[in-house]
Amino acid sequence: METELLWILVVLLNSSQSIKLQFGNCPIHFKEPCSSFGIKFILSMGKSENLTYHDLDPYQPVLPDNFDYFLPLKIVVHGYGGMKVDTAITNVTVAYQTIGYNIIIVDWEPLSALPCYITAYLNTWHVGQCLSNLAINLTPYGINPQLTHIVGFSLGAHIAGFAGTNIKNSLGISFMRITGLDPALPFFATFNNDWKLDPTDASFVDIIHTSAGTFGKLEAIGDADFYVNGGSLQPFCYTAKYPPICSHILSGLYFAESILNPGSIFLGTKCDSLSSYYLGFCESGAVAIMGEYTHFTTKGMYFVKTATNPPFALTLLKF
Repeated sequence: METELLWILVVLLNSSQSIKLQFGNCPIHFKEPCSSFGIKFILSMGKSENLTYHDLDPYQPVLPDNFDYFLPLKIVVHGYGGMKVDTAITNVTVAYQTIGYNIIIVDWEPLSALPCYITAYLNTWHVGQCLSNLAINLTPYGINPQLTHIVGFSLGAHIAGFAGTNIKNSLGISFMRITGLDPALPFFATFNNDWKLDPTDASFVDIIHTSAGTFGKLEAIGDADFYVNGGSLQPFCYTAKYPPICSHILSGLYFAESILNPGSIFLGTKCDSLSSYYLGFCESGAVAIMGEYTHFTTKGMYFVKTATNPPFALTLLKF
């Protein structure tokens, strides 16, 4: 089956036709019309105990009458397995809901279900296209992609990148920001920027690496790349049953903490490369904040140390 699916990938890369296939319980959608069977766009409004949810049609979205245009809009995209499995993006979503932002939840669980990783990977391009369709069709309401922040975990990070590429190709503008939470490595080890998240996909792309080399990308792929505790294995996960998976998920917990506790600072030290970091040659002295409040002018690779247990941020500001 794996060989067949990889052959299909080659076909997809060279195809201009829509494709809809089924391998057992594993579907593949490519350049298909967006449908609620595979993807739901759910608008979350309100704050914690007063949340309301509204389904959005990517072709003809209708915003509720009480939509608050003055609140920031966050788009969150889960990874492999869906929201029930992806606690990384779930924690981020809850953090934004606690503050009361407008949130669009991209629920593509039917196209990402376990154990169908290869087909989930193939479906990321389709989900990215559908997300860009929604963003384009929200512009008549005054929802500007240039003011929109997408947060994607693992496969969801690359979906955000595909959406960013399509927005730029269609409208000539970019999303304001894409945050990639430990963007997925398997099948994304490619030099082709069209098939992975990269710095051209938004005006600002920031990356948090927590399982680099196993489940997450190793190389720097953003404007600002933050390697937490070396980027590969998190101290909190040393005794976990599956340390790499635990480390992968922890990217979302770090980011959620930065949302809820702006006084808790994840401070990164700049370094030219991974090898320089491991050899102790980071001498620039430059620092940057990781997380929700990363500054848009931040560029380069940064290395962040955390506490072993939550709260993870080591620097606390007093107001």
